[in-house]
Parts: sequence; C-alpha cells; structure tokens
Amino acid sequence: MSNAGPHGPPVLQFQNTVKDYGSKRIGPVDLSIGKGEIMGFLGPNGSGKTTCIRLMLGLIRPSSGNVRVNGYDPISKHVEALNHVAYSPELPNIQTFLTPTELLSLVSHELGFQADKDAEIKRVLELVGLIEYRDTKVGKLSKGMVQRLSVAQALIGDPELLILDEPMLGLDPAGSAHFREVFREFAVGGKGTVFMSSHMMNEVESLCTSVSIIHSGRILFRGSCSEVVRKVLDYSVVTVEAQGLQQETLNSIKEISNVSQVRINNQIVEIMVKGHDDIRPAVSDLIVKSGAKLYTIKTADNMLERAYIEALKKNGVDR
Repeated sequence: MSNAGPHGPPVLQFQNTVKDYGSKRIGPVDLSIGKGEIMGFLGPNGSGKTTCIRLMLGLIRPSSGNVRVNGYDPISKHVEALNHVAYSPELPNIQTFLTPTELLSLVSHELGFQADKDAEIKRVLELVGLIEYRDTKVGKLSKGMVQRLSVAQALIGDPELLILDEPMLGLDPAGSAHFREVFREFAVGGKGTVFMSSHMMNEVESLCTSVSIIHSGRILFRGSCSEVVRKVLDYSVVTVEAQGLQQETLNSIKEISNVSQVRINNQIVEIMVKGHDDIRPAVSDLIVKSGAKLYTIKTADNMLERAYIEALKKNGVDR
C-alpha cells in the first residue's frame, strides 16, 4: 500500500502497530490515510476499531510499531500530533445541565479559540441544525440532537482532521443526509480528512471515498467501496425498475453473457451477474426495444454490505 494518500503524505498512519492486552492482541495494523479522504472503518464488535481510535488520540501506547498523526507520535508529541484534530465519540457523555451554547463556549476556551467566538458557535450550531436549541439544556435534547451537538463541538475552530465514531447514530434520515453533505463539504478539495468508524453500511457506501475492513486486529481489505466489493465478491447485482416487462424480455436478459439469475418483484428486477462485467447497456437496450418503460437501472445499493458480510465469513466470522 502506498504511503501517500489522495493529497500528499498520510495524515494518519499505522506502521506494523500492535497493542497487546495480554488476553487479546490487536494487530499488526498497517494503514495509511491521505489528506482529503473520507474513510469508513468497518469491523465487528471487538475487532480493534476502538483500540485504533485510542491509539490515534494518544490515549493508549502501542506495544510495538508506530502510530503517526500529521507525522507526529501522538504519545511523545501529543500537542503537535493532535493540533487541528477533532473527535466525536459514540454515545457522547455531555453534562446535561449545559446548553449547546455553553458547551461550545467551553470547547472554544479550551482550544484557545477566542476570535469571533460567538460567530463561530453560531456557525457550527447552524451547520448541525441546532441553532433553535442553542439555549436548551442538554438533558432535554433527544439522542439525535446530542449526537448533532457532539459533531458540533468537533467542528469548532475548523479542524483539519475529524475522527468520528458512529456519527450518524440516532439521527433521522434527513439528519443523516444533511451530515453526509457536511462531511463532504469538510473534505472537498482535500482541505479536510474524515476517519469514520461505523456499522452503518449504507452510510459508509454513500459517503466514504475509501473503506478499511478490520477483523481480529488486522486489516483485511482497503480501497474504494467498488475496489473492496470486487476483491471480496465474485459476483455483482444490477437492479432495474421498469413497467410493462414481458416474460420474453426477461428470458432475453437471462441469455446475456454471465447472467446467472433474474428475479422480479412487482416492477423491480434483480439481475445476478458472475464477475463484474457491466451489463447495464445490454439490459437497457433490451428493455427499451421491447417497448417497456425503463425508470432506473443501477448497481445494487447494498453491495458493500454483502462484501463486508462475505469478508467476515471468509475469515471465520458467522454473521
């Protein structure tokens, strides 16, 4: 794997990193993340995701190997490594008697961010959709609102690296869609980097520019979503939404090279393909020529989830 990411040298790097707990060993982990990446970090419970995050943040020391954040050791050069790094934890523990404004004021003070502090607090509260609740006690906020507030405190001061642990947890669909845009905008043009640990495959697939799958403390696969799918799965799936399909057309689709199965449910057709040939032009041509109405034709949305489950099965995890 190259040590250079999409925009120059790595922002985060694990080099043969091991954390030995005695009863359990995580690693060796070799992983580098370049500036501008939005990486999804996937793995079952107990696979080493939390350990990797703690190593990044300098909360624990590796037993062997190296961890580098912005080129620095987060243990011996803690301030230099974590300057411009922000973290949003899973299930944030925020004091319930504070309001969002009060919390963000405290965060701004700790970061030494005083210039236009009020304007910055207003900016991030608007960004995460909490401006109407700025003076509401945290104890009265919903779980999703607390999650939004956790991301807000991470965005204070315009950091360069976001480390996010299940950032979409508790959000409604509209909130998740909004946060996807926030994170894309954060990373656009390589100005920021996002490391996101998550179990939500659909969010990772729709947001992340790259993924890593970790199991038993080792990186199994690393690459873009499409690269990981191709590495793990020996098949692909195309879904079609059409109206007026006749059996004759379905039979013709079955005869396309490498098509192994065609299933239809109302107006949705699922086509299983051996390998990863793109059969969409051939399928759409058959449907249009038949006189049926073609609405959509695309690769199935859940291919990363299928690849993830298959990767774990191949490594002895029955999910």
